[in-house]
Amino acid sequence: MIRLKFPTALAATALLLLGAAAPARAQDRSAAGYVALGDSYAAGVAAGGYDRSSGDCHRSAHGYPALWAAAHPDAAFLDLACLGATTEDVLAGQLPQLPAGTGEVTLTVGGNDLDFTDAVVDCLQPLTTEGRCTQALDHSAELLRDQLPGRLDRLLTAVGQAAPVARVVVTGYPHLLRPDAGAGCWAGTDTRRTRFNQLTDQLDELIRQQSAAHGARFADPRPAFTGHGLCESGKAEWITGIVLLNLWESFHPTADGQARGYLPVVTDALA
Repeated sequence: MIRLKFPTALAATALLLLGAAAPARAQDRSAAGYVALGDSYAAGVAAGGYDRSSGDCHRSAHGYPALWAAAHPDAAFLDLACLGATTEDVLAGQLPQLPAGTGEVTLTVGGNDLDFTDAVVDCLQPLTTEGRCTQALDHSAELLRDQLPGRLDRLLTAVGQAAPVARVVVTGYPHLLRPDAGAGCWAGTDTRRTRFNQLTDQLDELIRQQSAAHGARFADPRPAFTGHGLCESGKAEWITGIVLLNLWESFHPTADGQARGYLPVVTDALA
C-alpha cells in the first residue's frame, strides 16, 4: 500500500481518506458470490461496527458491501476493501484474492491516487492559505489528468480478466461539503469547498467513463448525498468532520451515508 505522508505541523488533522465479459444469469452470479474491492469508502470507515479481524483496514458491518451481502444471504461474501487503498493496492493486494467464478464485484477507488488527504488538510482548515489549497488541488487535478486514467484502465482490465463472468459495479464519490454554508462553516471557505466538490465531479466523470469502456456499471452516490454534506444542519450530515480520537475516520460517510447514500445506488446497479 502507498502510504501518504503529512507535514508535522498538520499531524493533528492528518487523515486518511480515503482502493468486459459476457453476462451470466443472475442466479449463477449470486451462487458464485460477491466480492467487495476498494478503499475506505468501500470498507465503511467511520460507519462503526468494525470487524476486528480486518485490522487496520477497518471494515465495517455498516459499510455498503456488508449491507448488500446481508440482504442477499444466499451469496458468499468476501470483503477485501481497505483503508488507504489506491488502485495499485487493489491490483497488487486485493485482486489476487478474487475468485475466478465470482458473480458480483463492487469497487470504490481513486481518491487516494489523487492525494486527496493532502488536499483535505490544505483546504478544509481555516488557518491554511488560499495559495496552499490551490497548490494541493492543482496537484490532485494533475494526477487525475495524467496518471489516474491509465491506472483505472489497468485495474478494470485486470478485474475483467480475474472474474470474467462477474457483474462489476464501480462507484463514484459523494460531495463532502455544502459549498455555500458561509462563514459559519468551519471546513474551509466557500471557494475552497466549491473547488473541492468540482474535483470530485471530475474524478467521478473519469470513473464513469472508464467503467463504461470496460463494460462495468457506474453507481453515482452524489444525488443521494445532496443536502447531506458537511456544514448541513444536525442529523442531515452524512459525512463526518474531524474525528479527534480516530483521525482516520475523518471526512468519511457515516452509517447513514452508507445505508442511505451508497447502498441504494449500488443495489440498483447490481440488479
